[in-house]
Amino acid sequence: MKKNIHPRPTEYRIRYRVKGSVNDSVQHYMVYHSSEALDFLFHTLSEGHIHGGVLRILAVEEFNRFSDKWDDRTSKASEHSNAPLVSEGNSLWLQKEQSV
Repeated sequence: MKKNIHPRPTEYRIRYRVKGSVNDSVQHYMVYHSSEALDFLFHTLSEGHIHGGVLRILAVEEFNRFSDKWDDRTSKASEHSNAPLVSEGNSLWLQKEQSV
């Protein structure tokens, strides 16, 4: 299935929780598609800028500037992302790649 890419960058936020943490964290990205936001989050995790090896993705949301609300795009983001996501029941997990 083809991605529905916006003509200009759109604000996305990813809410996630590092495994073992009690608090949620948030990252914001200006990208053309929600899957790009997940790919950038994976890159950030892989480069060690997020302290933890496994993230539970709570939501990938797109800001709708007309309604001033965040719309859930988690399923589309996971469908088109190149990040190594693992789906377990209702949970979506992202794990840092292990060095050889």
